[in-house]
Amino acid sequence: MSVIISKELLRKSIHLAGMLILVAYYFLGRFTVLFWLSLIVIVILQLEWMRLRGYISYPAVLLRPSEEHRVAGYVYSTTAAFIVIALFPKTIAITAITMAVLGDFSSGIAGAVWGKKADVRQMRLPIKPVPILLVMLLVSFTTGYLAAHAPGLAPLPVYSVALGAIGATLADGVPWQIRGHMLDDNLTIPLVSAMLMLVSSGF
Repeated sequence: MSVIISKELLRKSIHLAGMLILVAYYFLGRFTVLFWLSLIVIVILQLEWMRLRGYISYPAVLLRPSEEHRVAGYVYSTTAAFIVIALFPKTIAITAITMAVLGDFSSGIAGAVWGKKADVRQMRLPIKPVPILLVMLLVSFTTGYLAAHAPGLAPLPVYSVALGAIGATLADGVPWQIRGHMLDDNLTIPLVSAMLMLVSSGF
């Protein structure tokens, strides 16, 4: 169990790099962040293409077994950050990405502690176990609220943050499919939470 948790901590620590995007966007303008982020997206797409074609490889500990032959989660999370920053107001974008990074990190660690039974894709479950959903909801709301009320940002109503946290939890805990294709939660978490916060806040 400790080995599984250690591997998940290491893998999720890569996703925490998404906090650098938040810091950059907090202090810099949208155009500047989107410019540099677009270059990063282009680079990681090229690297991912090379990995999937067998030209390069990453340490196995950084990828889930299911990601060995499909696009890895970090590609979706970086791309989602670009989309959210481009389409949504600054406060909503920062809040949604915060939920995606820290909420998903906490959910992943809780899932590692829970064991394989928490893997909805591998176990074909309709939804993640309730304790993991509660961890995701609590962390998403708490960190999202702090992000939404950071100095210099237009604050979001509490109910909007709550709806965003609920959306992030559903995106993380329930497998979403389109025409039989599973959507990666690194993509759906920030997009769903941002859309719910936008609709409910009137920004």
